[in-house]
Amino acid sequence: MRDLSLHLLDVIENSLRAGARRVEVRIEQRPERNEMVLVVEDDGPGLPVPAAQALDPFFTTKPGKRVGLGLSLLQAAAERAGGALNLSTSPHGGLALRATMLMNHLDRAPLGDLPATLATLLCGSPGVRFRVILIARTRVELDSDRTAERLSAAGAGEVALAFAGELREALDRVEMRP
Repeated sequence: MRDLSLHLLDVIENSLRAGARRVEVRIEQRPERNEMVLVVEDDGPGLPVPAAQALDPFFTTKPGKRVGLGLSLLQAAAERAGGALNLSTSPHGGLALRATMLMNHLDRAPLGDLPATLATLLCGSPGVRFRVILIARTRVELDSDRTAERLSAAGAGEVALAFAGELREALDRVEMRP
């Protein structure tokens, strides 16, 4: 995949398909350690198999499919950029995914259009709470439920667009590198 936001799209779609109603995305840039960390945690049912099996490109839980490339592609992207991918249990009870990579590695994919990616997911997932935490020069937290409360009469599409706008502003505020 061309950018990290598309990997996040795939991971979060898997969470939603498994029944998650709460998804938390944390992106940290630690320049002092030359490290970028992507974390996705949900409240879904978790992995039905050991992590090693879930990372096998020939394993999938989706009916009618023979391969499940999403996690293995993200693992390869992290390793290509000098990092790793770990799967564990989320504090919310579901899956916790943590991908680390070197920020200045030549092969690190760019972050991509994270606001558009999350707006698409939010628009297509009414009733799901998305929380985004960005950490770079400062820390910013966004919560789709708070956005929806502020726009009480708005529909899902308007909330998704507003959340995307808030996320774009937050990325600028924390000075997150693409």
